[in-house]
Amino acid sequence: MTPADCYAHAARAKFDEDDFAAAIELAREGLLKDEYHPGLLQVYGLAAYHLGEVLDALEGLEWASLVAPLDPLAQITLADVYVRLGKPKSARAMLKFLAEPGRCPTPMLPDLSRLLGKVGAYRTALRVCRRLVKARSWYHPAHYGAAYYLAKLKRPAAKIIRHLQAAHELAPHAVPYRVALAGALANAGRCDEACALIRDVPVGVIACPACLKRLQGAAEDAGEVELAMRLRDRFREMTTGRCGEGDSDCCGQ
Repeated sequence: MTPADCYAHAARAKFDEDDFAAAIELAREGLLKDEYHPGLLQVYGLAAYHLGEVLDALEGLEWASLVAPLDPLAQITLADVYVRLGKPKSARAMLKFLAEPGRCPTPMLPDLSRLLGKVGAYRTALRVCRRLVKARSWYHPAHYGAAYYLAKLKRPAAKIIRHLQAAHELAPHAVPYRVALAGALANAGRCDEACALIRDVPVGVIACPACLKRLQGAAEDAGEVELAMRLRDRFREMTTGRCGEGDSDCCGQ
């Protein structure tokens, strides 16, 4: 084991302990011994990323990729750096490579799916979510993610609802899942079911104007006058700018 290898081992240990400042210092010292050591360059880039030093992270990870293939964590991190620096094409190419079966460990699939969504690769993100659902059926964010990307891709409402119902059943107290499911049911004309889901939810926690409008229409169709009025008032509150921007749309619908 070379001196640079020893520094790389120590730096990685500090990184794994979330001591990013110590990790980057050890990596810098090790790079004085071997400026092209791939392990040191990767740890340097990863630690810099976690310290908010995006340009240093870019430099370290790109140099590391020229010396040896990056490990999956470094690839995902570099892709996120590309996204932050306004280089979506570079990020998309790296993420789609990682999305091929067997190239990304299961614990990293949520981050992979999220970043694929950021660069507009919805079909690939959906495939990753489905793989995660298959591997960990109990992991409710994977079901919600699948529903989100299905909605982005304009897939049938029944498929969206199925995943949202799974997410809601796995995490019944998660308001975003409840609201998204209610919105999907409203879209499908199942207004009574939609109202039953949100009747006891404080409308103040709904931060999506499009969902509010959709659910207001469902409440009106179901004859839920009081609920419709509460949703209408919240919608007006949101759109007059008194409660933040609220310009997102739940579950991509």
